[in-house]
Amino acid sequence: MCEKMKKILTIVCCVLLLSCEKDFDIEVANTEPKLVVEAYISNQAPQYTYVILSKTVDYFDPIFQSIPVKNAQVSITEGSIINNIVTWNAASKRDLRELNNPALPAVFANGLYIDPLAISNPSQALVGKVGKYYRLDVLYENNAYTGITNMPDTVKLDSVTYGFPFVNSDNENKCRITNHYKDPDTLGNTYFYYWRNNENRNRFGWAGLFKSRAPGRDDSNNGEYIRITHPQGINYNDTITYMLTSVNRNTHNFWNSYLDARNNNGPFSTPVLLQNYISGKNVIGCFMGLSVSEKTIITRP
Repeated sequence: MCEKMKKILTIVCCVLLLSCEKDFDIEVANTEPKLVVEAYISNQAPQYTYVILSKTVDYFDPIFQSIPVKNAQVSITEGSIINNIVTWNAASKRDLRELNNPALPAVFANGLYIDPLAISNPSQALVGKVGKYYRLDVLYENNAYTGITNMPDTVKLDSVTYGFPFVNSDNENKCRITNHYKDPDTLGNTYFYYWRNNENRNRFGWAGLFKSRAPGRDDSNNGEYIRITHPQGINYNDTITYMLTSVNRNTHNFWNSYLDARNNNGPFSTPVLLQNYISGKNVIGCFMGLSVSEKTIITRP
Protein backbone atom coordinates (compact mmCIF):
# COMPACT_ATOMS: atom_id res chain seq x y z
CA MET A 1 0.00 0.00 0.00
CA CYS A 2 1.39 3.41 -0.94
CA GLU A 3 2.23 5.94 1.74
CA LYS A 4 -0.42 8.34 0.48
CA MET A 5 -3.15 5.72 0.79
CA LYS A 6 -2.02 4.87 4.34
CA LYS A 7 -2.36 8.54 5.33
CA ILE A 8 -5.88 8.71 3.86
CA LEU A 9 -6.99 5.59 5.73
CA THR A 10 -5.50 6.94 8.96
CA ILE A 11 -7.43 10.21 8.59
CA VAL A 12 -10.72 8.36 7.86
CA CYS A 13 -10.27 6.07 10.89
CA CYS A 14 -9.56 9.04 13.15
CA VAL A 15 -12.70 10.82 11.94
CA LEU A 16 -14.80 7.71 12.55
CA LEU A 17 -13.39 7.20 16.03
CA LEU A 18 -13.92 10.80 16.97
CA SER A 19 -17.45 10.79 15.62
CA CYS A 20 -18.30 7.84 17.86
CA GLU A 21 -17.53 9.93 20.93
CA LYS A 22 -19.26 13.12 19.85
CA ASP A 23 -22.63 14.01 21.41
CA PHE A 24 -25.44 14.84 19.00
CA ASP A 25 -28.62 16.66 19.97
CA ILE A 26 -31.53 15.24 17.97
CA GLU A 27 -34.56 17.46 18.16
CA VAL A 28 -37.84 15.57 17.97
CA ALA A 29 -40.81 17.81 17.34
CA ASN A 30 -43.72 17.65 19.74
CA THR A 31 -46.80 16.19 18.10
CA GLU A 32 -50.14 17.95 18.23
CA PRO A 33 -52.69 16.04 20.36
CA LYS A 34 -55.19 13.97 18.40
CA LEU A 35 -58.73 12.94 19.19
CA VAL A 36 -58.88 9.14 19.51
CA VAL A 37 -62.20 7.53 18.52
CA GLU A 38 -62.95 3.93 19.48
CA ALA A 39 -66.53 3.26 18.40
CA TYR A 40 -68.56 0.05 18.13
CA ILE A 41 -72.00 -1.01 17.01
CA SER A 42 -73.11 -4.63 17.29
CA ASN A 43 -76.16 -6.78 16.69
CA GLN A 44 -75.74 -8.15 20.23
CA ALA A 45 -76.72 -6.71 23.60
CA PRO A 46 -76.65 -2.88 23.83
CA GLN A 47 -73.59 -2.84 26.11
CA TYR A 48 -71.58 -3.82 23.01
CA THR A 49 -72.57 -0.56 21.28
CA TYR A 50 -70.66 2.41 22.61
CA VAL A 51 -68.07 5.10 21.85
CA ILE A 52 -64.91 5.93 23.81
CA LEU A 53 -63.31 9.33 23.17
CA SER A 54 -59.88 10.34 24.39
CA LYS A 55 -57.09 12.70 23.43
CA THR A 56 -53.46 11.77 22.95
CA VAL A 57 -50.66 13.56 24.82
CA ASP A 58 -47.15 14.32 23.62
CA TYR A 59 -44.77 11.34 23.56
CA PHE A 60 -42.41 13.03 26.02
CA ASP A 61 -45.14 13.95 28.49
CA PRO A 62 -44.24 12.29 31.85
CA ILE A 63 -47.83 11.09 32.30
CA PHE A 64 -47.85 9.33 28.88
CA GLN A 65 -51.52 8.40 28.74
CA SER A 66 -54.61 9.41 26.83
CA ILE A 67 -56.90 11.99 28.37
CA PRO A 68 -60.65 11.19 28.45
CA VAL A 69 -62.75 13.57 26.37
CA LYS A 70 -65.78 14.94 28.18
CA ASN A 71 -68.76 17.00 27.02
CA ALA A 72 -68.71 15.91 23.39
CA GLN A 73 -71.88 15.56 21.34
CA VAL A 74 -72.11 12.01 19.96
CA SER A 75 -74.78 10.42 17.78
CA ILE A 76 -75.30 7.40 15.53
CA THR A 77 -77.63 7.38 12.50
CA GLU A 78 -78.83 4.36 10.52
CA GLY A 79 -78.76 4.20 6.74
CA SER A 80 -79.70 1.91 3.87
CA ILE A 81 -78.30 1.34 0.39
CA ILE A 82 -80.71 2.73 -2.21
CA ASN A 83 -79.54 2.77 -5.85
CA ASN A 84 -75.96 2.12 -4.69
CA ILE A 85 -76.03 5.21 -2.45
CA VAL A 86 -76.31 5.22 1.34
CA THR A 87 -79.44 7.11 2.36
CA TRP A 88 -79.47 8.21 6.00
CA ASN A 89 -82.66 7.98 8.04
CA ALA A 90 -82.73 11.16 10.15
CA ALA A 91 -85.53 9.72 12.32
CA SER A 92 -83.21 6.90 13.43
CA LYS A 93 -80.61 9.22 14.96
CA ARG A 94 -79.66 8.27 18.53
CA ASP A 95 -77.82 10.64 20.84
CA LEU A 96 -75.28 8.92 23.06
CA ARG A 97 -74.57 10.21 26.56
CA GLU A 98 -71.57 10.03 28.85
CA LEU A 99 -71.53 7.26 31.41
CA ASN A 100 -69.12 6.73 34.27
CA ASN A 101 -68.51 2.99 34.45
CA PRO A 102 -66.40 1.58 37.31
CA ALA A 103 -65.62 -1.51 35.20
CA LEU A 104 -63.57 0.63 32.83
CA PRO A 105 -59.89 1.44 33.36
CA ALA A 106 -59.44 4.69 35.29
CA VAL A 107 -58.30 6.51 32.16
CA PHE A 108 -61.77 5.95 30.68
CA ALA A 109 -63.74 6.76 33.83
CA ASN A 110 -65.03 9.59 31.65
CA GLY A 111 -65.22 9.67 27.89
CA LEU A 112 -67.57 6.69 27.51
CA TYR A 113 -70.72 7.42 25.49
CA ILE A 114 -73.67 5.01 25.20
CA ASP A 115 -77.38 5.04 24.41
CA PRO A 116 -79.13 5.99 27.71
CA LEU A 117 -81.74 3.31 26.99
CA ALA A 118 -79.04 0.68 27.52
CA ILE A 119 -79.47 1.49 31.22
CA SER A 120 -83.14 2.42 31.53
CA ASN A 121 -84.74 0.19 28.87
CA PRO A 122 -82.25 -2.24 27.28
CA SER A 123 -84.84 -3.86 25.00
CA GLN A 124 -85.24 -0.51 23.20
CA ALA A 125 -81.57 0.46 23.15
CA LEU A 126 -79.52 0.90 20.02
CA VAL A 127 -78.19 -2.26 18.38
CA GLY A 128 -77.00 -2.77 14.83
CA LYS A 129 -79.00 -4.50 12.10
CA VAL A 130 -77.29 -6.76 9.62
CA GLY A 131 -77.15 -5.17 6.17
CA LYS A 132 -77.52 -1.61 7.44
CA TYR A 133 -74.99 1.24 7.41
CA TYR A 134 -74.26 3.50 10.38
CA ARG A 135 -72.80 6.99 10.63
CA LEU A 136 -71.06 8.22 13.74
CA ASP A 137 -71.05 11.99 14.31
CA VAL A 138 -68.93 13.64 17.00
CA LEU A 139 -68.85 17.35 17.77
CA TYR A 140 -66.07 18.42 20.13
CA GLU A 141 -64.56 21.86 20.67
CA ASN A 142 -66.35 23.14 17.55
CA ASN A 143 -64.76 20.43 15.40
CA ALA A 144 -66.87 17.83 13.60
CA TYR A 145 -65.78 14.22 13.15
CA THR A 146 -67.46 11.44 11.15
CA GLY A 147 -67.07 7.69 10.79
CA ILE A 148 -69.09 5.26 8.66
CA THR A 149 -69.40 1.51 9.01
CA ASN A 150 -71.67 -1.28 7.90
CA MET A 151 -73.02 -4.42 9.53
CA PRO A 152 -71.77 -7.40 7.47
CA ASP A 153 -73.75 -10.59 7.09
CA THR A 154 -73.49 -12.81 10.15
CA VAL A 155 -71.51 -16.00 9.52
CA LYS A 156 -72.88 -18.91 11.52
CA LEU A 157 -70.59 -20.37 14.17
CA ASP A 158 -71.27 -24.10 13.83
CA SER A 159 -69.64 -25.16 17.09
CA VAL A 160 -66.90 -24.56 19.64
CA THR A 161 -64.95 -27.52 20.99
CA TYR A 162 -62.11 -27.97 23.45
CA GLY A 163 -59.17 -30.33 23.71
CA PHE A 164 -55.39 -30.37 23.30
CA PRO A 165 -54.79 -30.76 27.07
CA PHE A 166 -51.51 -29.64 28.57
CA VAL A 167 -49.96 -28.70 31.91
CA ASN A 168 -48.65 -25.14 32.17
CA SER A 169 -45.62 -23.86 34.05
CA ASP A 170 -47.71 -23.51 37.25
CA ASN A 171 -48.62 -27.21 37.04
CA GLU A 172 -52.23 -26.37 36.11
CA ASN A 173 -54.26 -28.55 33.75
CA LYS A 174 -55.37 -26.53 30.74
CA CYS A 175 -57.02 -27.06 27.38
CA ARG A 176 -57.50 -25.07 24.18
CA ILE A 177 -60.66 -24.10 22.32
CA THR A 178 -61.37 -24.53 18.61
CA ASN A 179 -63.99 -22.75 16.51
CA HIS A 180 -65.73 -24.40 13.53
CA TYR A 181 -67.49 -22.47 10.76
CA LYS A 182 -67.99 -22.33 7.00
CA ASP A 183 -66.61 -19.28 5.24
CA PRO A 184 -69.10 -18.02 2.60
CA ASP A 185 -68.15 -18.40 -1.04
CA THR A 186 -67.67 -14.65 -1.45
CA LEU A 187 -64.23 -13.08 -1.22
CA GLY A 188 -63.61 -10.38 1.38
CA ASN A 189 -65.08 -11.87 4.57
CA THR A 190 -63.16 -10.77 7.65
CA TYR A 191 -63.46 -11.94 11.25
CA PHE A 192 -62.45 -11.32 14.84
CA TYR A 193 -62.58 -14.05 17.49
CA TYR A 194 -63.63 -13.16 21.04
CA TRP A 195 -64.60 -15.09 24.14
CA ARG A 196 -65.74 -14.43 27.67
CA ASN A 197 -65.18 -16.81 30.56
CA ASN A 198 -65.16 -16.83 34.36
CA GLU A 199 -62.02 -14.71 34.46
CA ASN A 200 -63.41 -11.75 32.52
CA ARG A 201 -67.13 -12.28 33.06
CA ASN A 202 -67.69 -8.87 34.67
CA ARG A 203 -65.39 -6.79 32.49
CA PHE A 204 -66.86 -4.12 30.25
CA GLY A 205 -67.24 -4.18 26.50
CA TRP A 206 -65.08 -5.55 23.70
CA ALA A 207 -61.82 -4.66 25.42
CA GLY A 208 -62.88 -6.80 28.37
CA LEU A 209 -63.12 -9.92 26.22
CA PHE A 210 -60.29 -12.25 25.31
CA LYS A 211 -59.36 -11.83 21.66
CA SER A 212 -57.26 -13.89 19.32
CA ARG A 213 -55.15 -12.35 16.57
CA ALA A 214 -55.49 -15.47 14.48
CA PRO A 215 -55.69 -14.69 10.74
CA GLY A 216 -59.23 -13.48 10.20
CA ARG A 217 -59.33 -12.93 6.43
CA ASP A 218 -60.49 -15.34 3.74
CA ASP A 219 -57.98 -14.22 1.09
CA SER A 220 -56.39 -17.68 0.93
CA ASN A 221 -59.25 -19.89 2.16
CA ASN A 222 -62.35 -18.39 0.59
CA GLY A 223 -65.36 -20.69 0.81
CA GLU A 224 -63.58 -23.31 2.89
CA TYR A 225 -64.59 -24.91 6.16
CA ILE A 226 -62.53 -23.25 8.91
CA ARG A 227 -61.23 -24.68 12.17
CA ILE A 228 -59.03 -22.46 14.33
CA THR A 229 -57.50 -23.62 17.60
CA HIS A 230 -56.47 -20.73 19.81
CA PRO A 231 -53.16 -21.02 21.68
CA GLN A 232 -54.42 -19.52 24.93
CA GLY A 233 -54.81 -21.96 27.81
CA ILE A 234 -58.36 -22.43 29.14
CA ASN A 235 -59.30 -23.75 32.58
CA TYR A 236 -61.47 -26.81 32.98
CA ASN A 237 -64.94 -26.37 34.52
CA ASP A 238 -65.08 -22.95 32.86
CA THR A 239 -68.07 -21.53 30.99
CA ILE A 240 -66.92 -20.11 27.64
CA THR A 241 -69.11 -17.70 25.67
CA TYR A 242 -67.45 -17.62 22.26
CA MET A 243 -68.17 -14.99 19.58
CA LEU A 244 -67.41 -15.23 15.88
CA THR A 245 -67.68 -11.61 14.72
CA SER A 246 -67.88 -10.57 11.09
CA VAL A 247 -66.34 -7.15 10.42
CA ASN A 248 -65.48 -5.13 7.34
CA ARG A 249 -61.95 -4.89 6.00
CA ASN A 250 -61.40 -1.35 7.33
CA THR A 251 -61.99 -2.59 10.88
CA HIS A 252 -59.62 -5.49 10.41
CA ASN A 253 -56.92 -3.21 8.92
CA PHE A 254 -57.26 -0.66 11.73
CA TRP A 255 -56.79 -3.15 14.55
CA ASN A 256 -53.93 -4.93 12.81
CA SER A 257 -52.13 -1.60 12.39
CA TYR A 258 -52.90 -0.70 16.02
CA LEU A 259 -51.41 -3.95 17.34
CA ASP A 260 -48.35 -3.52 15.11
CA ALA A 261 -47.86 0.01 16.44
CA ARG A 262 -48.35 -1.06 20.06
CA ASN A 263 -45.78 -3.82 19.65
CA ASN A 264 -43.29 -1.44 18.05
CA ASN A 265 -40.11 -0.58 19.99
CA GLY A 266 -40.65 3.13 20.50
CA PRO A 267 -40.35 6.24 18.33
CA PHE A 268 -36.83 5.49 17.05
CA SER A 269 -37.60 2.05 15.64
CA THR A 270 -39.09 1.24 12.25
CA PRO A 271 -42.25 3.37 11.97
CA VAL A 272 -45.67 1.73 11.71
CA LEU A 273 -48.49 3.40 9.80
CA LEU A 274 -51.61 3.44 11.97
CA GLN A 275 -54.69 3.26 9.76
CA ASN A 276 -57.40 5.88 10.29
CA TYR A 277 -61.06 5.69 9.32
CA ILE A 278 -62.47 8.78 11.03
CA SER A 279 -62.67 12.04 9.10
CA GLY A 280 -61.91 15.39 10.75
CA LYS A 281 -59.05 17.49 12.06
CA ASN A 282 -56.30 15.79 14.11
CA VAL A 283 -58.16 12.54 14.68
CA ILE A 284 -57.36 8.84 14.65
CA GLY A 285 -59.66 5.87 15.10
CA CYS A 286 -62.31 3.63 13.63
CA PHE A 287 -66.06 3.04 13.79
CA MET A 288 -66.61 -0.72 13.88
CA GLY A 289 -69.67 -2.76 12.98
CA LEU A 290 -69.61 -6.30 14.42
CA SER A 291 -72.11 -8.99 13.41
CA VAL A 292 -71.91 -11.73 16.03
CA SER A 293 -72.66 -15.45 16.04
CA GLU A 294 -72.31 -16.91 19.54
CA LYS A 295 -71.99 -20.29 21.24
CA THR A 296 -71.55 -21.25 24.92
CA ILE A 297 -69.74 -24.37 26.16
CA ILE A 298 -68.50 -25.73 29.50
CA THR A 299 -65.04 -27.28 29.55
CA ARG A 300 -65.37 -30.52 31.50
CA PRO A 301 -62.26 -32.51 32.50
